[in-house]
Parts: sequence; C-alpha cells; structure tokens
Amino acid sequence: MHYNTKSESYGNIQNAFEHEAAGHVRYMILEDDAKRRGNTDLANLYSGLAKEEYNHAKIWYREVHKEDEENELTERIADETNEAAYGYANMAAKAELEGYEALADRFLANGKAEAHHRDKLMKYRDENKGGSRYHSHEDTVWCCSICGHRHTGLTPPEECPLCGYGKNAYVRA
Repeated sequence: MHYNTKSESYGNIQNAFEHEAAGHVRYMILEDDAKRRGNTDLANLYSGLAKEEYNHAKIWYREVHKEDEENELTERIADETNEAAYGYANMAAKAELEGYEALADRFLANGKAEAHHRDKLMKYRDENKGGSRYHSHEDTVWCCSICGHRHTGLTPPEECPLCGYGKNAYVRA
C-alpha cells in the first residue's frame, strides 16, 4: 500500500520498524551475554525472542518498502555515506567537546566501518550493472555458496549439478 510519508500512520510504521529492529538486536546481545555467563536456558529464550522481533521488523519494513534491488542499493549507499561522512563524525565531535576522547575515537572508527559498508555496496552495484553479475570476459572459477561445488567458465551453470540451486547461488571464487 502507498502511504503519505507525512502522515502519522507512516511515522508509526517507521517507529514500529525501528522499535522491533532495536528489540531484535537487543535480544541478540543479551543472548550473547547469557552464553558467555554459561546460562544456555536464558540464551535460548533470548534467541527465540530475537527471531520474533526480527520477524516483526520485517513486517513493518515491508509495509512501506517495495522489493526493488536498484532502489534498495541506492538508498543503502546513501545511508552508509551519510553515517560515514556526517553521522559518526558529528557524534565524535560532540563527544570530544564533552571530554570523551576515547568515545570520539570509537565513533570515528565506526564511521570508517560505515564507509567500508558503502564501498562494498557500491562495488556490488558496479559489478552487477547490465547483468554482468554472472558473466565474466575470461574463464572464472565460480563457487556454489550452498554446497561448495566449483565450476570454471565464463558463467556459472544455470543450476548447480550437485545441490540443484540456481546460478544465483554462485559467487566468484
């Protein structure tokens, strides 16, 4: 459904997504902490709750985002660029002003990681323009990401002869 992006309902959908996504991450962290303490029962409970929160987040994300690979990549590149260039830099500047130099350094390091995310997304986008994802100009080793089968050629096979997955399971080795 198409929503007016200025409507309160659209804002509520965005808030629901952010709340559920944060809940997912929070439970994953708590699961990890419980595992480190050796409390597997609590870790399993947190794991289950994390999966539920993730599925709730998917509901709200998909309510306002159509599946459009090109648009997804453009939006993600813009978000990662913004986080890298402005978001974490501004947080670092504020932390330094408040006397938290170590925190400022961590914000800057996180900004560099976000720039790396942007670069990976851009590389993917550039490598896949014009359907070139599954085509090479020279013999290439293609590896099935499902079962590990290797194939050498200009393109991967249409279907993996070992596990039966389509060529989209292949990556350049």
